[in-house]
Amino acid sequence: MRASVASSPSLTRPRGALAPVLALLLLSQGTAACHRPAADEPPPASAPVAAAPADLPLPAPAPPARVRGRKVLAEATSQYSKIRVAQNGTKRTLGFIRKRGDEFVQTIVDLTDPDVPAHPYAETMAAPFMVVDDPKRLLIVGLGGGTLVRYFHSRVPAARIDVVEIDPEVVRLAGEWFGVVPGPRLQLITDDAVRFIAGEGESYDIIWLDAFLDPGAPGTDNAGVPEELRGLGFLRRVKARLGPGGVAAFNIHHLTGYDAHVNAIAEVFPQVQVVRRRDSNEYIVLALTREEPLSPEALRSRAAALDALGTWGISFTKLAEATSPWERRPAP
Repeated sequence: MRASVASSPSLTRPRGALAPVLALLLLSQGTAACHRPAADEPPPASAPVAAAPADLPLPAPAPPARVRGRKVLAEATSQYSKIRVAQNGTKRTLGFIRKRGDEFVQTIVDLTDPDVPAHPYAETMAAPFMVVDDPKRLLIVGLGGGTLVRYFHSRVPAARIDVVEIDPEVVRLAGEWFGVVPGPRLQLITDDAVRFIAGEGESYDIIWLDAFLDPGAPGTDNAGVPEELRGLGFLRRVKARLGPGGVAAFNIHHLTGYDAHVNAIAEVFPQVQVVRRRDSNEYIVLALTREEPLSPEALRSRAAALDALGTWGISFTKLAEATSPWERRPAP
């Protein structure tokens, strides 16, 4: 979840357009809910009542579209974190304020086009689409300012997205300042991820683990990842919530218990791939439920098919080149 009143038109693909392209390139090896849509004003009595459109883009973030220098727009303190929304020029951020006063930025959005990632990690989090054919059910654990939500909502119009966020203040600020609000394809759920994942519910094609709180707070590591989300029990429950061929993507800071965390993931999932971009200090870990090896050739073919669509605004080919199997390392 890291990182104009009007935004640029979203780049989207027709419903299901990816499936026929990728079908030709099959791998050769083988929480109370806060789902409260705002009520529309009733139409004039003389006007016919039109049916609501099947889907709408997420609204543009609230003004101002640009500021001089850096301006704090909002602050809130919850039982989990002190949160700040700030803006510099057209870049808006959501961050957590540590007890020592410094700010740990989690979200960066460029208001000139809020549906385009302004941080390399968000682009890398699109890597699961190289592995899963035509996903329809997506789950994001950790909301922040909703960078991933806006990106995937605009690029995968055939998918429904659930987002689980433990902190109601984060949910509120994401709606007020980043335009991330519930809709026909988007459900925001205020709940603890451990409880939600362990509960009864449908399976997902892709699950993103992107949850961060106040770094160094009790129960979190130095990057702000809740310790419970690193345990074998939780990882097994994540795997259980994935459908056949599903993938979990973990945003892991490579300086904070990285080897131990990825080793634990590899103990639970049959295959683990790591996407290491040189321009980011986060490594995205892909945990695959499929047993068949994922060959570099198949990955490159899938990446080329996605790039051929011309809708994502990133290079999946470069992501494929940065992806390699995890080799288990001894604990320090």
